[in-house]
Amino acid sequence: MLPEVNLKAVTMDDVDRVGWWLEDEEVSARWFGHYGCGDPVHRGYDPKHMLESTDWEWQSVFGDANRLIFSIYNDQNEHVGECQVLLDGEGGAELSLLIGRKDLWHHGYGTSTVLLMLDRIFGTLGMERAWVNVPEDNEAAHGLFEKLGFVGEAGRELCRRPDGTALNARILEIDARAYQVRRSTEEKAREPAPVLTITGLPGSGTEAIGAEIARLLNCRLVDEEILDLLCRRLRCSPGEVEGFEAGNRSFWGRLLSVIVVPMEWSATYDVGYHLFRPEQDHEVLQGQLTKERYVGGLQGVVRKLCAEGNVVLHGHGAHMFASSDRGAVNVFVSASTESRERRSEAELGLTREEARKWLKRADRETLSVFRNLVGSDLRDMGEFDITLNADRMSTEAAAKMVVGAVQEAAVRQQPTRERVHEEMTAR
Repeated sequence: MLPEVNLKAVTMDDVDRVGWWLEDEEVSARWFGHYGCGDPVHRGYDPKHMLESTDWEWQSVFGDANRLIFSIYNDQNEHVGECQVLLDGEGGAELSLLIGRKDLWHHGYGTSTVLLMLDRIFGTLGMERAWVNVPEDNEAAHGLFEKLGFVGEAGRELCRRPDGTALNARILEIDARAYQVRRSTEEKAREPAPVLTITGLPGSGTEAIGAEIARLLNCRLVDEEILDLLCRRLRCSPGEVEGFEAGNRSFWGRLLSVIVVPMEWSATYDVGYHLFRPEQDHEVLQGQLTKERYVGGLQGVVRKLCAEGNVVLHGHGAHMFASSDRGAVNVFVSASTESRERRSEAELGLTREEARKWLKRADRETLSVFRNLVGSDLRDMGEFDITLNADRMSTEAAAKMVVGAVQEAAVRQQPTRERVHEEMTAR
């Protein structure tokens, strides 16, 4: 991330610092358009003379409408450099830049300043082109301007070195159209990366559809990583989290948690974990894992992943915490009991009867966890932006429908949830 800079009116103290900076030969060499062949040369004015100038002289230099001179300050209100814009009266502007603080070189201050100057040149001033004269041996400056879209033009001689050899500068230029194209491309690249959640009852094929959506959007599918991040946040093992969830999908576990022990101990009692817990770990989790901590931890994990963007979050109640005002789109995959039984039979290697019993138990436990831990009915379609019927389309078709709706809706300028609903209704 580039540092923040501000362009301010030049003060007497600023001029004094510029004069001291230019006493350093390495710094004076950075003043674009001139090089220190002998005494350091400053563009537009002599810093030493300006320290003793009259009010009229000061105004003639720093009030010149054709040469705009600014001091560069960082976000800590420290003076770090100077920049100038020289208008040629024919729709062009030459800019020059000096970062006088050597300890801040290669930290992005030059890039931040040039971007701010170009916004003024092409935006506020309405110029048609901008250019710089960069000494041939200033490789850092060449790289900076070329990175920002400047292209090389004819060079010229700046001065003669003490040994008689010429020091040349290369002229780099950018026009208003090229700058606007580049800026619009950068703004588009900064648009929020897609975030989707995909949820469904066991056996509905959510993982396969989520993986295909992630592939089409060039995102990553996040599933077990959610549990890993939750464990780190709660400072406990996956077994402890799973045991806690088990205690909240079992009627007897919930009953014990209310009548016999505090809520935070329910998981260990429900699964008998306290009988096998290593003695040295006794203080790590005992009495700490509560419903509030679990939900707060899950919320924090999901929001962190959403902030990173470019993710498809699978399961784990992610749709409850992925905020739609941040651009998240929540997808629910529905499927008939019969098709879910067939899918479970094939994926788990069960008989039809075993698959039926497994699915019935899995449905009950899944719905209980959502109801008891986050207070949500997983079958409430009001929580979702898109609902897919996996009985009526293939995995590939379902994924393409979701991706198409998200991409088409992104073109419009309205809240994400409204856009997606519009696109899906239109289909």
